[in-house]
Amino acid sequence: MLSLLAGYLPPSKSLFVQAFGLVFPILLILNILFLFFWTITKSKFLLFSLLIIVAGFGNIFNNFQVTFLNSTIKKDDQIKVLSYNVQNFAEKNNTKTNKKIKTDIIGFLINEDADIVCLQEYHSIGSQLYEPTKEIKDTLNAVSYYYESYFNPKHNQLTGLIIFSKYKAVNKGRLKFKGSRTFGIFTDVVVGTDTIRVFNIHFASIKLVPADIDFVITQGTESGNEFKTHSFEIYNKLGFAFKLRERQLNYLSKIIISTKYKIILCGDFNDTPSSWVYAQLSGPLNDAFVKKGTGIGSTYAGQLPLLRIDYIFTDEGLRTVGFTRHDFERSDHNPVSAILSKK
Repeated sequence: MLSLLAGYLPPSKSLFVQAFGLVFPILLILNILFLFFWTITKSKFLLFSLLIIVAGFGNIFNNFQVTFLNSTIKKDDQIKVLSYNVQNFAEKNNTKTNKKIKTDIIGFLINEDADIVCLQEYHSIGSQLYEPTKEIKDTLNAVSYYYESYFNPKHNQLTGLIIFSKYKAVNKGRLKFKGSRTFGIFTDVVVGTDTIRVFNIHFASIKLVPADIDFVITQGTESGNEFKTHSFEIYNKLGFAFKLRERQLNYLSKIIISTKYKIILCGDFNDTPSSWVYAQLSGPLNDAFVKKGTGIGSTYAGQLPLLRIDYIFTDEGLRTVGFTRHDFERSDHNPVSAILSKK
């Protein structure tokens, strides 16, 4: 019940509820298993699990989908969009990039041949920071690209957001305010006779370290004060991220409202379909996975299971005719792509 409330209460009003929104798929599966168990044992608790599942019926299809007419081949008059958090190309200790992983990722992008590519945690290193990016642009046959670092360049390094496009760009901008790193960029591209605004968004991360994830998965094998301290630290990380994402969402929403063009919004939200962030964006925009996705939509490839945190959204001016969650693991995220048609 708490996980279902996460989409209705902003973090600034109820931080405690938001944490349960992260685990809705797991809680749903548990309730389905209990439903079978209560049925076999003829227990009155059957009604409890059934009511909870029915109450979350709408949320189920934000996490699990069945689609029979899903296009995987783009037609000439359609637009293919791809979004991928590349995890800094597996850079090590801010000193070097894993060349094998970077080569694999670029090869994947070439094979997918998307018209618009939005990458998060895109990493450049060296004295000529933009030269490798220009080479990738040419390799992808892109006409334009827009790259913004999360923070100011430091030690000949950039990590941030990038949009590659096969369409001419006529405008660009970044999303940033005091107290937040650059969390989004947009570029206006000309597609035929239309101008489309493409957003690439990376909302604030919870910043859990491996020890935190191990603590969550093992349900805390620590004892006494250590257990309390670690639990409190994780809760504080969750709280900071949830509240910052709410502020970032409010900033983004104002720009969306003022945008006069058709909209494509991609990115790593670091939040699930049960969250306040998702609920606010899925009101004015359409989730490509919900329209044409298949199966479990999880995109986080790390240790925490069933998390769908990477998205492609469009407004009513664009129709989703295909969606793919790619089983390509060179990062702690899976890439997602969508094929769109202008209405």
